[in-house]
Amino acid sequence: MATLKNANSESKGTFDKIQKVLSTHGANKIMYDYKRDGSGKLEAITFAIQINNQDVGFRLPAMADNVYKIMYGGEDRYGREKEVTTAKVEQAYRTAWANIRDWIDAQMALIDTEQVKVEQVFLPYMIMKDGHTLYEQIERKGFELGDGKTHG
Repeated sequence: MATLKNANSESKGTFDKIQKVLSTHGANKIMYDYKRDGSGKLEAITFAIQINNQDVGFRLPAMADNVYKIMYGGEDRYGREKEVTTAKVEQAYRTAWANIRDWIDAQMALIDTEQVKVEQVFLPYMIMKDGHTLYEQIERKGFELGDGKTHG
């Protein structure tokens, strides 16, 4: 297996860096979404950037549970589920958020150099009227755009 980016992240200042990068690149609202399990852990960051004189909201999920599965999930060599430890859960959480931090930073570098627009890189994460992201809406429709008819 390839080495995972930020697999050993200490994540000191991760949330401060995310907030600073977003706010210095036009975000006028930033909100952290917490898991509803009472753990106090963040599961997503939601922010708004003004595009064409209108606030547009975006939601970036960290998906730390998926990161955990990749880093530690599965079975051991005897076919038993690997033990879940607090240290492993915490490391997967730090890794997930460090990856979000780095991704946002990289996207903003592309925006700064006018290689892309904000809308281009964050479009899948745009929050729609029903509260879901554009990606979630398209996924529910089986990735069919428009009326679903083939145009040729």
